[in-house]
Amino acid sequence: MIERIENELGSLAKRLQIEEEEMNAKYTELATSNNLDLEDERQQLMAMSLTRQYVRSRLASNRSSSQQSFGAMVTGFFVGIEPVRDIMEYKRKNVRSRYNADASQALTDGLVAEIVLEDGEFKKTQVKNDEWETKTLPQVPDMAIEISETVWIVPLDAVKTWQSGDTNKNYGRPLPKEQHQVRAHFIGQKEDGETQLWTVQLKNEMAKNFKADCFRMLTFYGLPNEDRNAIYGIRNKTLETLSYIDILDEDDPRWFDTSSYNYEDALVENMGEFVTDLMDIESYHQEIQTQQGLKITVTDGIVTSMNLTVNKNTGNRVIWIEPLDANYGFEDEDMPESTPIWVPSHVDIDFGVGSDIVVIGRTSQSQKKDESGIPINGEYNPVSINLYGLNVRLATGLAESVDTSDGDSLNYW
Repeated sequence: MIERIENELGSLAKRLQIEEEEMNAKYTELATSNNLDLEDERQQLMAMSLTRQYVRSRLASNRSSSQQSFGAMVTGFFVGIEPVRDIMEYKRKNVRSRYNADASQALTDGLVAEIVLEDGEFKKTQVKNDEWETKTLPQVPDMAIEISETVWIVPLDAVKTWQSGDTNKNYGRPLPKEQHQVRAHFIGQKEDGETQLWTVQLKNEMAKNFKADCFRMLTFYGLPNEDRNAIYGIRNKTLETLSYIDILDEDDPRWFDTSSYNYEDALVENMGEFVTDLMDIESYHQEIQTQQGLKITVTDGIVTSMNLTVNKNTGNRVIWIEPLDANYGFEDEDMPESTPIWVPSHVDIDFGVGSDIVVIGRTSQSQKKDESGIPINGEYNPVSINLYGLNVRLATGLAESVDTSDGDSLNYW
C-alpha cells in the first residue's frame, strides 16, 4: 500500500472515530466490490477516492442525525410570562443620545456609523478595529436613525469578542431595527430529568406569537441549557409543539392525569427562595435590589378591590390585594394600604373581589412627588407588583370595576 494512502486512511479513521483496522477493511471492501486490483498503484488511488466518498457520506449522515436530535421535549407549567420587549428600542435611544452629546466619540467607540448625503451619494463613515472606513452606499438602510435631512446614524454591534473568547462575527455590522424578546418562568423537566425552575427565552416572531396559560400542565420542544437553567426556543418547533396535557388523547404517549397535580407544592419546592409574605413585601423589595440574579416575587393575598379600566399607555389594569391573615385595628393608622397589582392585557381576570390568589411578578416602588411634580426626598409610594402570572386558589364574586377615588388612588403613579 502506498504510504500516503496508509497515512490518509489513519486520518479518516480519526474523523469517523473508528479503529484504523476498520478503516483499512472498508478500503479493501470498496476496492473488491468495484473490481479494483490493490496491487496496482493507480487502482489503489481509485479505491482511495471511493473511500473518501464513503467517509463524506458517513459524516453528512452524522450531521443530519445531530440536527434531528437538536433540543428536547420538556414537560411542566409556566408560572409567569414577562411582557414582550423590543430590546433595540432602548439601545437605539441610547446611541442617539450619545451621538448627539459627542458625535466624534460615538463614532470612535464604534457605536454608530454615520451616513451623510453629499452630491447625491450616501457616504458612510465608521470606525472598525480602530481604523476609519468610508464607503458609498446605494441607499440608507432601514435601521438607520434620521438626525437631519442629510445625516443618518446606524447603531452597530460594538462587541469584538464574547466572554468565551470567541470572535463576534457581527462586530461592526448594523444592529437590527427591532429585536423582540420574551422571558417566561417555567417549572418542569426534560425527559428522565429532574424538575426545576427554568427561564424560557424566545426571540423575534416566536416572542411576538407566544401564548400559554400559566399553572396548566403542557409540553413543548426547546433547547435546554442546564448550566444556565434556561430553555431556548427553536424556530418552527417550539411554538408548533406546545400542547396542553389535559387535552391530549389518552393514547398519546405525552398524556398523563393532571387532575391531582399540586401546582402550589411544586411552586414552593422550586421557587421557595422567592416566596415572601405580603406583610413583608416592602422589606423584600429593598433586599432584592442589591442582589444579583433573578428579581421576582411569589406572594398571595385576598383581592380587596379592582379597577378594570385599561391604561391607554401600558394596557394594564389594576387590582389590590391584602394578606389573608391581616390583623388590623380600627384606627385609620392601623390599616395599611392594600398592595397594587398591575395586570397586563394578556392575563384574564375571571375572578372578583374576595378571591384568594397567588401572585408571581416583579416588585417596584416609586418616589412620592409634591404638587409641582418634584420628588419628595425620603418618601415613597407603597410597593406594587408587575404581574407575570397568577393562580386562583378560590374565586368569589364577579370581576367588576370598583371606584377607588376615595380609597387607593393611583394619581401618584
